[in-house]
Amino acid sequence: MKKVLLVSAMVFMAAFSYAQLGLGIKGAATMSSISTDVEEFKEAMNPGYQFGAFVRVGDKWHLQPEAYFTLKNGEFDINVDLDPSVDDASYTINMSTVDVPVLIGYKLLDPPLMNVRLQAGPVVSIVTSKEIKINADGADIPVPDDEADLYKDLNWGVQFGAGVDFLMFTVDLRYEMGLSNIYDTPEGGEDQSFKNNVFFLSVGWKIL
Repeated sequence: MKKVLLVSAMVFMAAFSYAQLGLGIKGAATMSSISTDVEEFKEAMNPGYQFGAFVRVGDKWHLQPEAYFTLKNGEFDINVDLDPSVDDASYTINMSTVDVPVLIGYKLLDPPLMNVRLQAGPVVSIVTSKEIKINADGADIPVPDDEADLYKDLNWGVQFGAGVDFLMFTVDLRYEMGLSNIYDTPEGGEDQSFKNNVFFLSVGWKIL
């Protein structure tokens, strides 16, 4: 058994050493929203950004772990029919996250100097800061100090999209769909669902 494990480890290390390895940095413009089942909330898209780095192992089929900082904003227009004294109201959730996706990719086209690929995989988001804003008729409304604590510090999702590599540059268009509820319903409260969703267009530079 020990010999089998040793041989397997040697084969794995040899395959890894011969696999093509790439390293790069990237930045992206994002459009994010938070979907919800709260009837009084109507979601809206908001711009944001992200920046970080990626590693690519393999060639036609490849594994691409990434790590980057992302600003995600979710804004809702609030139905004010129940309060005739308010004409317009909004509820905004601002989150800063460290995102770690692990993507599996496949090159559809691989001519000299460029390629076209598809990628998909899970992503974990570690929330580093949270801010809640409530606005009514252009004026900010005080928010309880513990309001942001109702949103979880760890969330899951899945990313999928397409990309193009040209010389040392890489461009990706992806969508991130939230899988986990980012809202932590307090004891005795009504169950509510909030999920992060993000479109992003990134440009990267392959160092290796």
